[in-house]
Amino acid sequence: MYIIIIGCGRLGSTLARELSDNGHDVCILDRDNEKLNVLGSGFNGQKISGIEFDNDKLLEAGIPKADALLAVTNDDNINITVSLIAKDIHKVPKIIARVNSPEKSYIYDKLGIETINPVLSGIDVLKGKLLAENFDVISSLSDNIEIIELLVNKYVSLSVQEIESACSCIISGLLRKDVISLPGKKEIIQIGDRIICTIQKDDKKKLISLVSKEIYI
Repeated sequence: MYIIIIGCGRLGSTLARELSDNGHDVCILDRDNEKLNVLGSGFNGQKISGIEFDNDKLLEAGIPKADALLAVTNDDNINITVSLIAKDIHKVPKIIARVNSPEKSYIYDKLGIETINPVLSGIDVLKGKLLAENFDVISSLSDNIEIIELLVNKYVSLSVQEIESACSCIISGLLRKDVISLPGKKEIIQIGDRIICTIQKDDKKKLISLVSKEIYI
């Protein structure tokens, strides 16, 4: 696969090395020669210095034959501009752009540009690690249905039936003060309880949000 990478920062340079090492033909373009030089002599791809959205530079990089273009600079305006040139003029089959400011995500969406969002992805990973001790998957019944155990760590004052209705789940077990029971529909869930329920993956976030404290990073 012939891949053009726009931006030779930490993300771009790492991608360039790994994709090249994996046997892909890689060309990386950045206006900063010093960043390009960081790749060193061991990099087998092509390095081009110049304005990232300059069409002549993109042609020098071989954009007409590119299978994919990754716009990963730390400037959303550059990433959007290059992606549009690749998409509308050169018809590059696969284009992925890096979102630097989450509030600009809607621009990429409106323009039909596929994205990665390191900021939001990082937040999701951190939240997941912080919540890990409160949440466990007991069993996967199918691709979309799981049996989970979840700690209730905020005051909810909701019955089993109300939680089941709100989150489209079935609560089949309740652990309270080291005593496990089969809860009735009118049982009020208390802080400190651990509930065992069967739920679709699409509804899991809703349940976690309902009975667990929000985490702010």
